[in-house]
Amino acid sequence: MRIGIFGGTFDPIHYGHLKMVSEVKEKWDLDKIWFTPVKISPHKLDAPPTPVHHRVEMLKIALQEYPQFEICEVETNREGPSYTIDTINELQESYPEHEFYLIMSDEVLPNFLKWHQPEEIAKRVPFIITCRTSTEPPKQDLPEIIRDAIEKGWTQTTLFEVSATDIRERIKKKIDCAHLVPQKVLDYIGSNHLYYTT
Repeated sequence: MRIGIFGGTFDPIHYGHLKMVSEVKEKWDLDKIWFTPVKISPHKLDAPPTPVHHRVEMLKIALQEYPQFEICEVETNREGPSYTIDTINELQESYPEHEFYLIMSDEVLPNFLKWHQPEEIAKRVPFIITCRTSTEPPKQDLPEIIRDAIEKGWTQTTLFEVSATDIRERIKKKIDCAHLVPQKVLDYIGSNHLYYTT
C-alpha cells in the first residue's frame, strides 16, 4: 500500500489536521494515512505536551469516522525523544511491502536542517509538503537531495486557520471550539479536564 506518515503531538487533534490529510490522500492517491503521535518531541522539550495516552485516545475518537486513517504508535512506545529517521527506519523494516511518504507542513521547513539526519530522511522516503502559506518551495540554501525532495513533494492545500495552541487557549478561556474540534473529542477533553489550567 501507499501510506502517508503524519507525525505530530496532536494536542489536540483538530479539523485542520483532518481536512489537510484528506486532501493529501486524494491528491497523492494514498491508500492510508498513519497518524503517528510523538511521545516526547525533541523540538518541544521545554513545553511537554499532554500525556500521550490522552492524545492517543483523542485520536482514536476523532478517527472513528475515517476508516482510511489509522494510528501508528511506534513513537508512543519509544523512550526518550523521538526522531523521524528512527520512525522511518523502523516502519520500512517492519513493513517492506508498503511504500511510505512523509507528510510535513511547509511551516517546519525553516528548521528542517536542525532535525536529526535530515539528508538521510530525504534519501529514505519521499516528502509530501503541505503548503498552506506559501505558493512555491523556499529559496533557502539547502542540500540538493533535500531541495529536490521538497520540490517533488510540494502540494498546495486549503488554508484552514487553526492551531492546537489556539485551541488550548480557547478551551482554557471557555470559548466555543465546536467548529475546530470534533464534538466527541471536546467531550473527552471536558471529561478529563484537559487544558483548563494550562
